Amino acid sequence: MGYDTHIMIGHLSTHPRPEREKDKSKPYADGSGFKTLLDEKGEEVLTGRLLMYFSIYAEIDLCKIYDSCISKLHEKYKKTSMMKENEFAYVFMKDGNTQFEEDAYGDRLIVVPFLEALEAARKDAKKNESGYRRYKWVKDLLESMQGSEDMENELTCVFYGS
Repeated sequence: MGYDTHIMIGHLSTHPRPEREKDKSKPYADGSGFKTLLDEKGEEVLTGRLLMYFSIYAEIDLCKIYDSCISKLHEKYKKTSMMKENEFAYVFMKDGNTQFEEDAYGDRLIVVPFLEALEAARKDAKKNESGYRRYKWVKDLLESMQGSEDMENELTCVFYGS
């Protein structure tokens, strides 16, 4: 993987919501987006996609991770997603209003089980004890979250490229 990778740790909603088609001719007055497209019966038009909100608890910029266990995990779930074909994770980024479903390269957000991310981080940190400091950071952060009450809410990790 030759681009900057971020890992976000948080909670993925277990209640997907149907995505509504937007009417590009009807923007909201505040410029925050577009109103929902309505059909001739006045009902919302759905896209067929299901959106699952990812609430970010923590994030680490891993920079360029190349050939690592974390990189291999990212690639594995890029090919065999945890989510169904029509399910998409989304986050609201730093401004709180901008919704993202894809990274800077047009790839959908990669959802990875928390414990698999922790295991990959542990292997990378051990393999690189005197090397790349970010592996230790992500390992320590994930370990500190492992025993928390939020584990009951199934912490998950999301990778994205920037």
